[in-house]
Amino acid sequence: MGKVAIYARVSTIEKQDYKRQISDCKTAIGNLYTEDNIEIFAEQISGYKENEARPQLSKLLSIIENDATYFSKIYCTEISRLGRDPRATRSLIDNLTDKKIPIFITSINKQTLDENGERDSTMNIILQVLMEFADSESKTMKKRSKSGLLQSVINGNAGGSKNLPYGYTKDENKKLIIDDEEAEIIKEIFNLYKQGNGFKAIANILNFKEVPTRTQKAFGNQLMKYKTEKTADKVTWTDVAIDKIIKNSIYYGQRRFKGNLYPAPAIIEEQLFRECNEITATKTHRNYLTTYTYLLKDLLICGCCGRNYFAKFKPVEGGDKVYICSSRLIKGGNCGNIGVNISLLESAIYEEFISSGRLANYIQMNKVDIFEELKTKISTLEIDLKIAQSDVAKKENEKKRLLDLYLADKIDSNAFEKKQSEINQSEFELTTKIDLLKEEIFQNKKILDKQSDKQTTTQMLIDAKDNRTELKTLFNQFISRIIINKLDAKTVLASVFITYGGKEIGHPIKLFLNIRGLISRPMKYEYISAIGIDYRPIYRRNILLNNPAKLLLEVEEKKIVYDPLGEIDDFLIINIPSENLIIIENTYPISKKS
Repeated sequence: MGKVAIYARVSTIEKQDYKRQISDCKTAIGNLYTEDNIEIFAEQISGYKENEARPQLSKLLSIIENDATYFSKIYCTEISRLGRDPRATRSLIDNLTDKKIPIFITSINKQTLDENGERDSTMNIILQVLMEFADSESKTMKKRSKSGLLQSVINGNAGGSKNLPYGYTKDENKKLIIDDEEAEIIKEIFNLYKQGNGFKAIANILNFKEVPTRTQKAFGNQLMKYKTEKTADKVTWTDVAIDKIIKNSIYYGQRRFKGNLYPAPAIIEEQLFRECNEITATKTHRNYLTTYTYLLKDLLICGCCGRNYFAKFKPVEGGDKVYICSSRLIKGGNCGNIGVNISLLESAIYEEFISSGRLANYIQMNKVDIFEELKTKISTLEIDLKIAQSDVAKKENEKKRLLDLYLADKIDSNAFEKKQSEINQSEFELTTKIDLLKEEIFQNKKILDKQSDKQTTTQMLIDAKDNRTELKTLFNQFISRIIINKLDAKTVLASVFITYGGKEIGHPIKLFLNIRGLISRPMKYEYISAIGIDYRPIYRRNILLNNPAKLLLEVEEKKIVYDPLGEIDDFLIINIPSENLIIIENTYPISKKS
């Protein structure tokens, strides 16, 4: 007695498995064949896949190709199990018919060949109708499925997957809701990224804190199929996971489905999401080995295109020392806004804070906020430090293992020296990072100590004048954003938005920077302070919308030259005194060892 085959298939979107199909086929076979003479080919794959892409079907056809008499019959429950594409399925049936191998369809209790082993014409017509119907049914089902999924998203449903976006869960009605505990982690991720930490650094911080991943929570110790198999509880945070979170619009309340956005519960503000993604687009991440501390990093925004400004500094004679729009990094994307000298902008803001006396109130109002933010900052830096110290220890072990291999003659001298050089370079970078982290922790702790002093005033800024790390920390407590606009060939408007009592003040401090003063000899660091003007700039999404020329005209009409012995007017041309100049040239980079 020959053998028979059972072919069973379910698609990837079908809920059931193929056990029922196998059972129905065995019932149809009855006692005609023993278990030893029945071979089963079953798989979960789309019926629209080509035969070669369906491993079990391909295996079945390969056996027949090598020996057309191996199987005397093939059983399946429906013609759609063989395939959904009418032409491909027709070709498959014709090929088996030519080889005199009948296909028995259990749902209609008929087979493709008659008693004489010839093509059954009636069955041929029935099969053609069934194949076309199977194709039509599948396409209709897909449309309904897509429509149902869309409606589910619109209704705010969470979906059936365990793998929900981190920060979310579902309620008893299967609606997508915020998981309060995970939401705090999401907020921490975005804030860490805005503060200058890269994807890998954030992943390291979360792993160091032993924060469970979504996979750990959803799948426990279930075996997961990655490049190397591991159980779910061993799946840790990675830079890829952080990257996906930073770019996922669901976190500011816009759930993406099939290229469109639909409302969802928001965990963070849209402004924070856009700021982080702007940093991603321009790759202005913190790098501890470029040791210049830019006081206004991540605070500057282009008033023309809304992108962030970044610092471009070359510590050589005539080298760039400017904040410029990140649109210049995009080929053909330069929005035309002007760069502004780093020292001029930083010094103008510093002088305004020191001379106006306005900052004293801000410091007092924000003391609690600063205290909490500094504690969080110090905690994050200390975790960074522990991770870096652990990495140095690993490098020492690498060097020992490398030396053992060399002494055991398992690697030659060239390979040894090359690998040793790589480890030494990596170790140098880590030790440099450790030194810088220690310094930053020390400076932040100094500020924290000062925050406990009830007499704290603008004296903090005065004392921090020559300490860029401390000064940057203070600036970040009171400045929420600075919008830059070129007004004419000699004037740049810096609109400095201040945070007061935890909220941003609606009207910014407006500083009109004289960029021409920097090319005069002697060099002039000069700006106009406009405390109050009738014409107010209008901003939307960080872009200056109304006519900046009109704003400049009013300033030009009202400005006066500052006379220390005269009365102070609302409009002053201020020459920044040398004692209040913040000159970036006074800082020096740490060079890498060769």
